[in-house]
Amino acid sequence: MSCMNNEKKGYRDFELCDSHTHIAFEMPIETTERMLDVYMTYFGLGALAILALPHSSRAGNTDPSNNLKALFLKAKLNRLWPRRSLYALGGLYHFFDGRDTPQGFERQARALCDMGFDGLKVLTGKPELRARLGEGLDGGLLRGVWRFCEEKRFPVTMHLGDPIGYWQSGVYGADMPALEQLRAETERVLESHPGLDIVLCHFYFMADDLERLDRFMARFPNVGLDLTPGSEMYFHFTQRPGEWRDFFIRHQSRIFFGTDSDNWDCPKRLEDCETCFSYPFNLVRNALEGRQDFCFEDHDYGPLSPLHLPDDALSAIYGGNFRRRFGSPRRVDMGALRLLCGKLLSLYEHDALKECSSGRWETDRRSLARMYDWLDAREDR
Repeated sequence: MSCMNNEKKGYRDFELCDSHTHIAFEMPIETTERMLDVYMTYFGLGALAILALPHSSRAGNTDPSNNLKALFLKAKLNRLWPRRSLYALGGLYHFFDGRDTPQGFERQARALCDMGFDGLKVLTGKPELRARLGEGLDGGLLRGVWRFCEEKRFPVTMHLGDPIGYWQSGVYGADMPALEQLRAETERVLESHPGLDIVLCHFYFMADDLERLDRFMARFPNVGLDLTPGSEMYFHFTQRPGEWRDFFIRHQSRIFFGTDSDNWDCPKRLEDCETCFSYPFNLVRNALEGRQDFCFEDHDYGPLSPLHLPDDALSAIYGGNFRRRFGSPRRVDMGALRLLCGKLLSLYEHDALKECSSGRWETDRRSLARMYDWLDAREDR
């Protein structure tokens, strides 16, 4: 799939499916629509998945409408762009108090599936959110979620942990669960639910231990990994390029291209994408298929050596695995989407969500009004 970025950089011509993007809280919905058009055009994306984040990792930073925005964008833009595919993975909303119940979390997962989301995004493995949850990922609160997703083959994409340097440098203190504790909780979930279709973001933050990660992949054949930077991953890959190349070829059917891009920047011209979005794209693609050693200005890693992956591995990682995992986008229940949009808009108009919209109340209210008007005009609602 030819695109401006391929032509500039000389990358090989494969379909790209970005499995890991977000929509930032602060941006109006019409700005996000324009950004997605420019972004997908410049990089030649055939498909893109928006991973909804009702919460960021920071306490108090919530967006009660993030799920709704992600599903709205999927519903609207898939009608406008017949040659592209947008997917939406919904996120769980946490109260972090007694209102969080096993039944409530399972109901959320079922509702996301029924509305037409393509999977579940779990951020609760982020240390700050896991600490606030107050129990393990394998505990009773989320047990029904894992069971439902396994039974329905509802794909899960989960952020688990962070780079080990966050603990070593003191960014995370004794009040945060240790990385090994988070991994142990995750592996107990995987043992209990061997049919769970799950992708772990950022290479499970285990790119510093190739042998251990290889054993993990052999132990849990249902698990995939996404390549979303963490730039430290790519430093580790390129220190042992021959061995990591073998790893990528061996597990090529379980590795997914992703960038962690969002809608913070919205260039008006295609050529401006190079400064707004190109860092993760160029990092991943140079590492996988580059012709010579490369450097990145943001990190003092020195020259990095590419893996020189063969075409069949690149084709699978860049897009084939995504298409196989998700198939066609699931049908959106337009009536349920309109109903939810109307309910949230009413709450915003009555200031009921002002405290938890993290200072973005008016922007969110205007976006919801635009979304509701579009949904209300649909004959298939």
